[in-house]
Amino acid sequence: MNKNNTYFPPIQAKKVATRQEEKWDEAIALFNSKQYNKVLPTILDYVGSHLQNKKNGNTYEIAHGSVVITITQTVDELVIKCPFLNIANAKRVPLMRRLAEIRMSPLNLTNVALENELVYFSFSCPINVCEPYKIYGVLREICYYADSYDDEFIEKFNAAHLQEPNITPLSDDIKKAAYANYQKIIEEGLQRFDHYMENRHENNAWYTLNITLKKIEFYAEPQGYLRTVLENAIDDIFDRNTPFQNRLLQGKASLKKLQNYSIDKFSADLYQVETFIPYKYSGKKENIRENWADSYTDVQEMIANARFEDASNVLQSCFYGLFYYNLVDESIGEPIINALAQADGQNWNQAAPVLMKGMEAIMEDFLFDNDFGMDLSKIMGEQMKQSMAAIRQMMTNFKVS
Repeated sequence: MNKNNTYFPPIQAKKVATRQEEKWDEAIALFNSKQYNKVLPTILDYVGSHLQNKKNGNTYEIAHGSVVITITQTVDELVIKCPFLNIANAKRVPLMRRLAEIRMSPLNLTNVALENELVYFSFSCPINVCEPYKIYGVLREICYYADSYDDEFIEKFNAAHLQEPNITPLSDDIKKAAYANYQKIIEEGLQRFDHYMENRHENNAWYTLNITLKKIEFYAEPQGYLRTVLENAIDDIFDRNTPFQNRLLQGKASLKKLQNYSIDKFSADLYQVETFIPYKYSGKKENIRENWADSYTDVQEMIANARFEDASNVLQSCFYGLFYYNLVDESIGEPIINALAQADGQNWNQAAPVLMKGMEAIMEDFLFDNDFGMDLSKIMGEQMKQSMAAIRQMMTNFKVS
């Protein structure tokens, strides 16, 4: 345990943001000038210019995973509807209870309703209140939660897809190798976690959980129910309503649960799928700098005081968190990935400076390109910012001498 974590390069090329950023500013300007009928088409151009080909009359039909979202714009109204699941043969009582729960939270803008035996997501509003942030938020909410909850409801309650997702499977050789490395990532994480707990280094034990869980996503990018399980495990270790020690124990239990996944279940959730609104955000350099500002200062101090192991864990937590929440352009991702690869298995006093150079490549590069587009701090709900603040507060409250 006196060496840095093992680096596993991702099994698929990391996706980058394909949004046309300048279109976002155009959508805002159109709304402000009361050209409401042009707002939706411009938002769709922002997501991807190919989406205009999905229009039939005044309705767009756009696939996202196993669902198809219909967006109808008339002179007076915008209506968004997404057939979700067939529950004819489902366990209705627990499923209906769960549907009632998600209507309250986490759904904020979208309604979920039952029509005959079909569950729908829906939203409608007058055309003159189609503010771009709101409409994009609705579309993202439907895409994200339809993609998350379908697998949970099918797994737990015997609901059924309304249509099969349009997926591109990976080869059997890739799946087999991915499962072997998936097990290695978890085993290394459990060993490091137990080592830190035995030595009363709870801070680094927590960082190990965060790194290991997000490293799985970075490496394999699983879909289906496995992604839901992984996301829930990450949410649990950040849950401030749960005592810190309990979060540590829950995190270890989550890793054990993931470790027990069979190769068949794991392989079934390794595929590429057509998406509409990505569940990851576009990582902009100024947002990343803001989120990393406190950690950057802390790591500099750690390295200056020869706390190389602590610094390495903080840095890797930042790096894997970046890829977990964002689609990252090559100019940002390359120095981070290079640092992770070069620090693989190094002694802590060698790994920390290498990883620090990766962060410095982002934090100390003051050459800004023109930055158009959405202010992620609004649409993200401050997700990454809150995650970094949570880490900092957690470590302040539970410092280990």
